[in-house]
Amino acid sequence: MLFFSYICKLNQDEIHGSLMIQADRVIDLLYTKYLTAEISYDNVTRIEHYPFPKDAVREAVFNALIHQDFAASIPVQISVYRDKLYISNDCIFPDNWTAETLKQKHRSMPLNPDIANTFYRAGFIESWGRGIEKICKLCLDYDIPAPEYTVHGADIMMLFRANVTSDVTSLQQAQLTDRQFVLCKMIEENPQVSVREMSLVMSLVERTIKRDLSAMQKMGILQRVGNTSAGYWVINEDFKEIIKRYDPNDPNK
Repeated sequence: MLFFSYICKLNQDEIHGSLMIQADRVIDLLYTKYLTAEISYDNVTRIEHYPFPKDAVREAVFNALIHQDFAASIPVQISVYRDKLYISNDCIFPDNWTAETLKQKHRSMPLNPDIANTFYRAGFIESWGRGIEKICKLCLDYDIPAPEYTVHGADIMMLFRANVTSDVTSLQQAQLTDRQFVLCKMIEENPQVSVREMSLVMSLVERTIKRDLSAMQKMGILQRVGNTSAGYWVINEDFKEIIKRYDPNDPNK
């Protein structure tokens, strides 16, 4: 079984079934529900650019299944954030192996050789022993850092980091009004604040509040989770720092 969670616990999924089904569905779920692509066009051709290369993530998931210690009864866990992705699984390492050992040339020692052989014959992996090397190369070719590995004795965690410089810059350059900054402050203090409550505090009609909120949602600053009555607001993590530094009396804001 594979387990997914998304930042702020907005979503959570489990994938069951045979390993072949899990391995196939996990990538589809990641790239259709959890990861958001930047959209651009080359003439009439639509181009989608995801924060992490799909082939590298696929290889990492397959590696996690091949080396998973199923006796631990803990599923492979994947946590997705806007700018990073974690994949962790229980495993049994040879004595004295470290995260650095994994990045060096080493012989292939899959904990589940039958699974590795099945994945190889199914065309899921090209060969044994080249998974980490392939993942690192794919990431570097994609212009993101090679993944980071952390070994905790009985488990291993892989961290993919996205190149989000352009996203952060666009947020910092967002031309928000003082009123919109105040709305963000209110949401930060109370994510469940309603449009009516905002309008009463700011002495504005609800239509104006809704227009500001909609504009900030389109800019990626805000996200609404749940329905009108029982939902709540989530502020982009990068923009939270900008809100903290905001001073309405600063002439250079």
